[in-house]
Amino acid sequence: MRGMRHWVKLGGLAVSMGVLAACGPTTTATNTVPAAATTAATTRAATTTTGAAVTTARTTTAAPAGTTRTAAPATATRPASPPAGTAVRPGSPTATRVGSPTVVRTGSPTTGAVPPNQAVLNLQRLDSSRQAWNFAGFTVGGFSGNLSPVYEYNSGNQKVTASAGGTSIEAYQVGGNVFVQNPLGGGYIQADSSNPLAAPVQALFAAPNAILTNLIPASANFTPAGTETVNGQQTTKYTANVELANLGFVNPALQGQRGTAATQVWVDNSRGYIVALESNITGTGVDANTRARLDVTNVGQVPPITVPGR
Repeated sequence: MRGMRHWVKLGGLAVSMGVLAACGPTTTATNTVPAAATTAATTRAATTTTGAAVTTARTTTAAPAGTTRTAAPATATRPASPPAGTAVRPGSPTATRVGSPTVVRTGSPTTGAVPPNQAVLNLQRLDSSRQAWNFAGFTVGGFSGNLSPVYEYNSGNQKVTASAGGTSIEAYQVGGNVFVQNPLGGGYIQADSSNPLAAPVQALFAAPNAILTNLIPASANFTPAGTETVNGQQTTKYTANVELANLGFVNPALQGQRGTAATQVWVDNSRGYIVALESNITGTGVDANTRARLDVTNVGQVPPITVPGR
């Protein structure tokens, strides 16, 4: 430092600044330099430069003596980035790959995409339909033998017609109330405990849901078995041997007994509802011909249901 002061006293300004640059870290030069010095600082062809040009060009920490730096490439070339907002970059996988699963939206299932237990719910949600059942070996509402009740549904209301043992029944369920034929005269009356047909009719209205719940439980493992046209609809067929924990839905006398149902279900491919069902039921005390059959038609074609004369 004494030497530095000595040089300053000699008035060698350019020389003293050169010495400061060689002594170690410096701060950014605040000296005003000639334009020629600036030009010299821009071109760093030589390793060592003297004069004010060095002071202006080197504003960072000086490298130790004897260190040789490799000059950086004049231009850093990077792969061009895609425009902002582009989801797929060059070389990256596309958003949808061949073989990826098809998204199935509610209301438009593809072939076989709706399992039978879901098809039961879709059937119950139809605005209108006609459902014809055939029971063999069942006892429903006190009626036994071969029963063929026909149900018509529209907007939550329903009508059932059935005949068994020489007795015909026609009943309505409208607005949550059940109406049966007046046993003392014509027309229909709201069912109550005084009407002998009230209990059998209420059992008939409850039968479809009870049968479907037992023959197509949520836990059943149904296997697709091809496609078929049934009741004018393109369907997927499913099969299963369903274990039945309680045969009371077949006959109240079989309450608590176990059995098995060999069941076939046909599910509509476009709307995912049950088009048909057939099940053969076996178990202790069950007739060998005990079976249930359902056929669904007239979807969206049943007119409004009202009680005649009311």
